[in-house]
Amino acid sequence: MVVLTLVLGQGRPGELGTWETLQRSPFARGMFADIGALSTLGALYLLVMGRTALRIPGALATLVLGSLALLPALAYEDWAALRGGERAA
Repeated sequence: MVVLTLVLGQGRPGELGTWETLQRSPFARGMFADIGALSTLGALYLLVMGRTALRIPGALATLVLGSLALLPALAYEDWAALRGGERAA
């Protein structure tokens, strides 16, 4: 739903744009910086702790797309670890 909203969503009349929101609101600026920091830490975690070949492209995509890339990459890593545990058992 987030991806669909980003791609297909349209602005509403009277809605502030991203740039104007960042100029007006210190809270928005803080959240924007926080999201960037969390995405960077998530990419680093994926790069260091990842065990599949997807970890490097996933980490790079996370730096560009944030959680839109991080969450699927972490889900794939978890899925691959679960499948590896099933084969060992």
